[in-house]
Amino acid sequence: MKLNAKAIAVAIGAILALSFATSQAQARELRLGHGMPEDNAQNIGLQAFADEVKKLSNGELTISIYPNSQLGTERDMAEQTVTGALDMCKISGMLAETFEPKYGIMSIPYLFRDYDHAKKFINSDLPEKYFFNASKDRGVIGLMLLGAGTRCFYASKPIAKPSDLEGLKMRVPESDMAMHMVEALGGQPTPVPWSEIYSALQQKIVDGAENSISAFVEQRHCEVNKYYSFDDHTMTPDVVFISDLTWESLSDEEKDIMKKAAKVGIQVELENWDKNDAINLQKAKDMGINFVEADKQAFRDKTAFILNEQKQKDGYAEIIDAILAL
Repeated sequence: MKLNAKAIAVAIGAILALSFATSQAQARELRLGHGMPEDNAQNIGLQAFADEVKKLSNGELTISIYPNSQLGTERDMAEQTVTGALDMCKISGMLAETFEPKYGIMSIPYLFRDYDHAKKFINSDLPEKYFFNASKDRGVIGLMLLGAGTRCFYASKPIAKPSDLEGLKMRVPESDMAMHMVEALGGQPTPVPWSEIYSALQQKIVDGAENSISAFVEQRHCEVNKYYSFDDHTMTPDVVFISDLTWESLSDEEKDIMKKAAKVGIQVELENWDKNDAINLQKAKDMGINFVEADKQAFRDKTAFILNEQKQKDGYAEIIDAILAL
């Protein structure tokens, strides 16, 4: 029996539709949550990462990104990632140390000479060599580091030297290293979740905090604290964790795609962070924020013992020396 042209066209269309439906059924979606706003450099970098994953996998592997703490606090998202309820999360590098103590090395005061040094570390093989797999037995694996700028103190009064911190309740992440640093400088470290900092500052639960100029402006902390002190105490990168359960469910080809796409996301993020920092610095100036040129050497001297302490821990000296040698 001969088929006419219309019947043939209908048959071909049905085959293509079935093929498309099968392809869509096989496509896999991963979810990634974080606490930054959509216009933040980190979200832009993560979106570039997701776009690259989709491109390299021909749409068979996609990543949906949930910014603005839609899926909970950073700790909530990290714990969801540990259990596999969430595939990936981006959290503060300081919070990451609660899941793997070695990440605390990245928050040693004045470990990085400047932000270019921190970026060299982010782009080096050291994160994968020393950090990413160290947390595997805790349920998460590091996938990439993202630049988070230079962290400085800000408060309702100038902080030009360590003694200016005496008696001040300073918000810090849930990080032993951050608390140790603030205590060494004479302040009172007060852990507050990322999404609750504004209200904590507004309600005087804390007197100040420490973070990048972009976080200071984008999270509107500049509405409450009018003094930003350039002491540049840390340049801790943030960490993107992937659930060990999710990672092991990926094929070798998919793992390779994720790693290649991560490199693209990192570069986009770093470029946008530099641009955003310049924009946010100007916004702060326009708002009349008082900038304080702190005595960095005094802060460095007051906290120098922390690096020496960390070097005494088993295996830490090798990691610290490798970072310093970059």
